[in-house]
Parts: sequence; C-alpha cells; structure tokens
Amino acid sequence: MKPAWDLQGDLPQRLRGKLGSAAIFALKVARSPQDHLDRGWEASRAYLFSVIFISLLLSKAFHIYVHLNVLTALSLLAWGPTFFFLDVLLILGARSLARSYEWRTTRDVAAIFTALFSLYTSSMISANISFYIHKGVEIHWRISSGFYHDKPAATLVLSALFVAILLEASILVGAFYATPYLSRATGAFLKIWGVVLSATFRYFRSKRQSLPHPDTYERIAIDDFDVDDDNSDSVSLLDAPQAPPVQKSRALLKSAIVVSCSAILLFVRVIRPRNMVYSFLSASLPLAPFGGIRFGSSQRGVAALPGDFSWLEGKTALDTFPTFDWLHTGDSATAFPDWSPFHINHTGSTATKDHVYEHYNPMKDPLHIPNLQNDTLESIRDVLHSGDMKIKHIIVIKLESNRQDVFPFRSDSYIMEHIKNSYNGKIPDEVMDRLANLTPTAQRLTGFETGFNENKNRPEPYGGLSAKKAYTAGTYTMKSITGTMCGVSPIAVQNNLEYKHDIYQPCLPHIFHALNQQSDITNQTEDWTSWPWHSMWMQSHYGTWDHQEQLTPHMGFKDITTKESINEGGAIYIPEETEEEEKYGHPDHTLKNYMRDAFAEAKKNNTRLFIGHLTHNTHTPWFKPGNYSEMFGNGAGWNEQLNRYLNTVKYQDDWLATILEILEEAGVADETLLVMAGDHGLSLPNDGGITANHDPHVGSFHVPLLMAHPKLPSVEISNAILSTQMLPSILDILIETSSINEQSAHILKDLLPLYEGQSLLRPLIDEQGKKQEWHFSTMNPGGTWVSMRSAAKPYRLVVPLIPDAPWRFTDVVADPLEFNPEEDTDIVSLFDLVQTRYGPKAAGWLSTAAHVSQWWIEENHRRWKYSPDEPTT
Repeated sequence: MKPAWDLQGDLPQRLRGKLGSAAIFALKVARSPQDHLDRGWEASRAYLFSVIFISLLLSKAFHIYVHLNVLTALSLLAWGPTFFFLDVLLILGARSLARSYEWRTTRDVAAIFTALFSLYTSSMISANISFYIHKGVEIHWRISSGFYHDKPAATLVLSALFVAILLEASILVGAFYATPYLSRATGAFLKIWGVVLSATFRYFRSKRQSLPHPDTYERIAIDDFDVDDDNSDSVSLLDAPQAPPVQKSRALLKSAIVVSCSAILLFVRVIRPRNMVYSFLSASLPLAPFGGIRFGSSQRGVAALPGDFSWLEGKTALDTFPTFDWLHTGDSATAFPDWSPFHINHTGSTATKDHVYEHYNPMKDPLHIPNLQNDTLESIRDVLHSGDMKIKHIIVIKLESNRQDVFPFRSDSYIMEHIKNSYNGKIPDEVMDRLANLTPTAQRLTGFETGFNENKNRPEPYGGLSAKKAYTAGTYTMKSITGTMCGVSPIAVQNNLEYKHDIYQPCLPHIFHALNQQSDITNQTEDWTSWPWHSMWMQSHYGTWDHQEQLTPHMGFKDITTKESINEGGAIYIPEETEEEEKYGHPDHTLKNYMRDAFAEAKKNNTRLFIGHLTHNTHTPWFKPGNYSEMFGNGAGWNEQLNRYLNTVKYQDDWLATILEILEEAGVADETLLVMAGDHGLSLPNDGGITANHDPHVGSFHVPLLMAHPKLPSVEISNAILSTQMLPSILDILIETSSINEQSAHILKDLLPLYEGQSLLRPLIDEQGKKQEWHFSTMNPGGTWVSMRSAAKPYRLVVPLIPDAPWRFTDVVADPLEFNPEEDTDIVSLFDLVQTRYGPKAAGWLSTAAHVSQWWIEENHRRWKYSPDEPTT
C-alpha cells in the first residue's frame, strides 16, 4: 500500500498532466493535515516504541538494584528473570500498537496512546532515579509526595530537576540510536509467536490438516526483518503466504530458541514461590500510581507467628476524660480541648454536654510501664531538693537533622571514617584541629567525651542529663515537634494531620495556660513561682511547611515568630542579606535580638518564659552564611554533602553558644532549663540519604537528647529513651525543684501520671515481668513505616503500613550502623530468617514485636480519632 501522503503517486499519469502543478499543489494542501499525521506516524512509531522499551527495562533493573539487599544471590539467579514478566508484556503490547494501520481512526488512537505512554514511562523513570539520587529512596507513587507549593518545596524540587532532565535526554538519545535494533528484534519475536499460535490454532481447528511446512518459518528470521517494512507486522500478516527460506536451519533455530526461552520463563513464573518480595519486585513502574498489584494487608501473616497475645485482644487505653477540682468548663478547660465537655472535634461538630468522650488513660494501656513510683536519681536528688536550683524559664530546642554522633562530634564516629579515607588515612593537623573544635558547645552541654585531645580542648561541663540511646518520636519534623511538645506518639499516617485532630494529651503551652488561669497566679508579687507563663514559638525560617502555621497554634502557641512574621514586622533586626540567604530563610542567628527582647519583656512584666525553638541551617541543602571550611581531602562520593553538613553543624553550635550568652546577659542562666532533642537524624554518611524521607535507617532515628541546667551534675542516661519522655520529665523537674507554687504543683501532680513516657529524673524501667517498655517512632512522612524497639532488648523492627513495603529487622547492638539489616515483605519469611541467623530469642522478640505493632497501629488511630478513610491532604 502506498503512503497516504504520496498524493502524486495516487494520480494516473495522464491526469497529472491535465491537472497541472497548481491543481496538484492545491490537492496536496487540502489533504496535508491528514498526510502529515500519516507521515509523522510512519516516521516516529518505531522510535516511540524504543523509548518505551528502554524506559521499562531500565525502570525494572533500577528497581531490582535498589532492593538487592532483600534478595539472596540464589533467589536472584533463580527468580530474577520472572521479575521482568509484566514489563515484557507491556513491551510486547506497545510493539503491537506501534505498527501501520489501514484504518486511520485506529491509527490515530494508537499514535496518541503510544506517544503519551512513551513520555509517561520515560518521565517516571527519570524522576524516580533523580529522586533516589537526591533522597536515597525511590518515589512511593501510591502515596502523597508531601510536596507543597512553597519556597522550601520548590528548592527541593529544583535541586533534582537538572538530573531528571539529563536522564530524560539520555533515554531519548539512546532510543534514537537503538530504534532499528529494538523494533526489529521485538517485531521478529512477535512474528515467531504469531506463526506458532496461528499454526496451533489451525491444527486444533482441523486435526486433518498438518502443521505448516517448515518453510513457513522463513519469514521470521531476525536478519531478514527490516524495520522499514513494519507495514507487515505480526498482527496484520500472520496468515500471509510465505516465500521459500534463504536460511531454513537458521530461522528454525531462532524460532526454537524464542519459543523454548519463552516457555521456560512462563514455567518458572508459574512455579515461583508466593513471596511478597518477588511480587513487589515484579510490579511495573507505569502501573504504580494506579495501585499496581495489590498484595493484601501489610500485617498479613502476623497471626501465623508463634506466641499467645490474648492479653492485647480487645484492649484499648481510651477512657472517659478525667475530672479535677481545678479543671472547669471555663477558660481552664479550653486549655485542654480534648477534655472539654463541650468538645469540638476535628470535623467541626460539637459534642453535647452529656456525651461520653474517650481520652487516653495510661492505667488502661496494656503497654504502659510507669516509673513515678521510683525515687529520683540518687546523683541529682540532693540538688533537686536543696532549694538552690531554680527554674524560672524553659527553652525547648528541636535540633534540625542532628545525628546523635555529631552532638558533640566524636573522633570515633562513622563520619570520621569518611574524612580519614579522603586523606588516605592521615588527616592534616589543621583539619584535625578544625574537627576537634567543631562542637564545643554541644560537648559542654552533654558532658560527653569526643576523643579529640580531651585534656587540652574539653570545655567545663554545663550540667544536666544527657542520653546516648535516644530516638525521636517521628522522623518527620512536624510529627517530631508534636511528640516532644505534647508527649504523644504522632499519628501513624501520611504528612501532618495532627493539626486537624485534638491532640490526645495537653501540650506544654496548654499546661502553662491552665496554670495561668488559677486565682493565685499574678505578676503583682515578688514570689516568682506565682508569676504567669508566656509561651513563645521561634524559628527564623518559613513557618508554612505542611500546615505548620496551623499546627503551632494548635499546640497552644499564640506568640509565634517565623520568617513571615519577621518580614511582616519590618525585619528590624535583619541585616542586609544575600540572595542565597533570602532563598533559604533567615539564618538562626537572626533570632538573637528577638530572644533578647523576650527576656527583657519577661523581666519587665514579671512573667516566666516558655520558648519552643526549631533550628534551621542544619536542614538540607545545608546553607550557612559566609564561606565553607574544608573537612575532606576530596569531594568524591558523599564527601561534598558531608562537608556542607558539618559546616552547618558548626554554625548551629555557635548559635547555641549565642543562646547561652543571651541567658548570661539577661542574668537568667542559673534560672533557665534548656531542653534539646534532634527532630530526626540523617543517614548521609551511611547510605547517602540526605533527608529522612522514607528512610528506615537507624541514623534517621538516633538523635541527641538532653536536659541542661548549671546547677545539675553531668549525668549520662544509659537506657534507651524516646523524645516523648521530655514533657513528663519537664513537669517532674518543676515539681521536684519547687519551681512552681503550691496550686500549680497540685495541677502538675495530677497531670504527670497521665503521660505515656517515663520521667528521666527517676530510674527507668525497661522491663516489668513479661511486659517490655516499647518505643514507637513514625517515619517521614508518616504513612509508610513505623519503627519500634523495646528498651529491654537490642533489636529494632521497622513495620510497614502499606502492603508493598518490607519489614526490616536489625540488632542495633551488634550492628549499630545497620550495615546488614534483614528485610522481607513477608513477616513469616523474615521470622524464619531471623530464627536461622540470630537464634530463637531474637525470633521470639520479632514475633512479639510484630503482634504488638499490629495492636499499636490500630490503637494509635483510635487515640487520634483518625479514620483510614480520611483524606491525607
């Protein structure tokens, strides 16, 4: 058939002579739109197919590479080819579409679909690889990306856009050169199977007919298949008469190879074990946003694990909200929205006065182990009760992206291994001096040794309680803040939804507001323990990320300082900034004068300050004002990123030193309790992850945590703890130091036993009978995994919340940097593996942890009154 666009070829010779060139041109113009479509399809169909072919195979190879650690070499060899099965079907389907059509309507539909599908697949794999390079994980297509239309999100996206564009261009260029080969080979494959199926069909239709003569197979020789002859595709010309073969034996051999290999692949796919890991790796990238292959519940198989867990069945910690003689339906009740008889829930409806509203009660929590019955730690008991220790003000600082081993930075840290390797084992003296003085303020606050010439450089300890085994309540900053400020476990759901729900415990600003409502609280007295509290939130950068502007007041803060409020107030303390500084938000030091003014106002008005503060500069992309110091001998691998990170850690340390200077200048250093905890860590030196987003590595959870006061001795807490324990510890220390008046102490004593976490001021209980102290942490951005551990055992389990995410087990004592985690999307298979490699005790713990996690996830949603059907945006 002649091309439709060859108009002159469709006209008889004598007619062309009579019409003349003008008339022919007019006819060509009249039919040109359709002609151009025909020509465009003929010219591009093989190329578009090549783009699809490369994108699909590259996506699957990359997917397997990312998850190689869940496969053994034997399983990869045996079942690896079956992971491509669905992608091969999509490739064959795309090749069948990318052919010539006699009917133009069919051709137009096929052309549009093929063009869009090629762009779709190539864009997805480019974005996926770029995201992995930037964040260390694949994109989870079936859950919300968490990106928001503000400047921090735009910066994050633009930083990876160049890589995505480069990858897309590489695919398009590579497809151009591979087009004839891929199209010919796939077309030949289809023709072979077309002939086989056609012959088989004819055989069964009439058993008297013999199979086609072997000469029939001549047409399928790959060497004889011309990409320019795509008009004779397998689908359209299966039954066409065949010419005698040129190389019969070669054609038959190729046919036999194709048929046998296909049959073997299909057979292996059928007998492949039913393993969720294999199903997960078999999913095809283009189908991921639409759900792909659903594998059932992420908790499937837990019930098959051994053990009696009837003690969890039907249990809940929800109870009617408490009543106290100081808690009224007036202003004091509004400080605790979750307890109000006139409760307004997150949907906006108001409950009636007689409505029985459920609230968390630790006495009904089957996992709760209290420690308030213990006396205070012997090492601090005399100081607490001496009367010399006063707490007039409290500052709670969330340290952005702080790993535990950089607060302070230590000579035996894993980052030091990277630095040594960059200098081939010998770090220059000037660099070593730089590293030894990287975090002197952190060393002073924690009292921890760093290993850098301790006798020469060690600062005088500030005093306080510091932990080396602390985990954050959530590796998503918004959830981590909620966990610390409110003493609750964040919602195990995607993104910040805490702002839409009544937080199931009073946050610190709520508590201080309730104290202010008592009749004996006044600033018209010399007794500072009766002065009112003033709660403030301070951060120098944007305060609009993922509804933070709604979460912060929801936690009880009313006086809020962010970049937006600083700019709206005229930025009176902001020096002239560079364009880069303006892009990333004001530096942390910007808050210096705002904090000075806060203490000056407190002194003038006889008020007590509670300040919540989130540092900023240690957040990726690790920008700091001024020049960067070199810590590495070369910028290879992750060294450039690590160098920027360490520079911002130094900048943060200087900012913390400035805060101490502000307290000294205001004369309140001995009257201020400093509480600090990392919002989350960072796995950058371990696996290159530059954010905690979808990162299950322990480096994202292990954070610094301390309570500092100059009157306290330096005490190291050796137990495993969680950042939710900060709030009850703050209430406990206010009571024990008599830093509040009698009525306020009565209120705090009523509130303190209601929190989940144990107080750090008292000996911690890791295990009580058969009950373990469990710690749960939601993982950034919250809807994919939950991390858990028990304080009594050296193990850690990452629990999936979605069906196609793997379980992850590690022994964090034997493998503290998680070089060799065990992963499997099937909990039963993981249990068998742990039992083989770690023994029955570890396997028994895994079984208990899995059952406990199943109960806790449902209970967590109940406490927050969250429904799985609720939108996550």
